[in-house]
Amino acid sequence: MSRNSRAARRAGLLAVLAAAALVGGCGYGTTSRTAKDIKSIYVPFFENKTSEPNLEISVTESIINNLISDNTLKVVPENSADAVLDGQIVEFRNQPFSFNQDLNAQEYVVTIKVVATLFNRRTNEPIWSNKSFDGNGSYFIEQVQSGHTFQDAVDESLREITERILNLTTQDW
Repeated sequence: MSRNSRAARRAGLLAVLAAAALVGGCGYGTTSRTAKDIKSIYVPFFENKTSEPNLEISVTESIINNLISDNTLKVVPENSADAVLDGQIVEFRNQPFSFNQDLNAQEYVVTIKVVATLFNRRTNEPIWSNKSFDGNGSYFIEQVQSGHTFQDAVDESLREITERILNLTTQDW
């Protein structure tokens, strides 16, 4: 993917997410759950070091959407941000978990692992650095009534990761 198309994709994603923040950002609180000088955050696309295509898009969108829903920090462009959440997707596994009587896999577990750092842009110092976050989700090869699909398993993994990142990002430092 060319540098220009990546930049265009980032700009488009930020515009969509900013619009979502304006529509959904009606929550209000009187106390801050973050460092007093951190009120806004920029989340660039996480670097995908796995062979799973487009995982960086899913991970980054999931984190941004979770931050917008939480409404503790405002998601903004980099030059306006108090903090930057930067990271890498370092692992993606899709492994058999259970087998039928013929020893064919029937359930798989998806594991995603990211490593992230939260920087204070004003001090150029990390607030926290190189923290590892992982998530797991499962699905069945044959669709059962209450079973999950592969995409459901990926989404479940991402929910776990983004909740952990959000909790660490918005807690009192």
